[in-house]
Amino acid sequence: MLFTTHAIVGTAIGAALQDPSLGFLGGFLSHHILDGMPHFDQGSFYTIKSGAPYLGQKRIPEEMNGGWIKRDWNMLFADWFLSGIAFVAIFYYSPLNFWVPLAGGALGGLMPDIIDSSPLWSKGLRAKIKSIAAYHKFHTFFHWTVTYKEMLWGVATQLAVILISLIYIALYMPR
Repeated sequence: MLFTTHAIVGTAIGAALQDPSLGFLGGFLSHHILDGMPHFDQGSFYTIKSGAPYLGQKRIPEEMNGGWIKRDWNMLFADWFLSGIAFVAIFYYSPLNFWVPLAGGALGGLMPDIIDSSPLWSKGLRAKIKSIAAYHKFHTFFHWTVTYKEMLWGVATQLAVILISLIYIALYMPR
């Protein structure tokens, strides 16, 4: 899933639970549930066969694709930019006392990718810390990344989840 989806769903969970610690935990757990849904992300360009996590996916080995290319970085920065706009809007319309629970949920929703999917440090962490390498296997098990040809399906699932989360935040957040 894209950064924006995990962040907005985590924010909605933080709003629902109204506690930063529980929001963080709920956001963290939601990350794995969301990754189990068919979705589009940078991995879609490297996925040959998509399918439910338990069926496994066929991907181009990283050694063959040479790591991240300009398109991947552009997607990442565009994703961060959209998340930033969403957060400014959500926080602008939220009561000040809700900011910490919202941020806790968002951070929890993003934490698995911060630890395990950063192109800057994740490979190094997995190589040096066995528990993070084990977590990587757990985290990647849940992914249902669609292929590039299935992009519309993968984008549609994320847009639906984002819309539901934003509606929840808009309707049920105290003013």
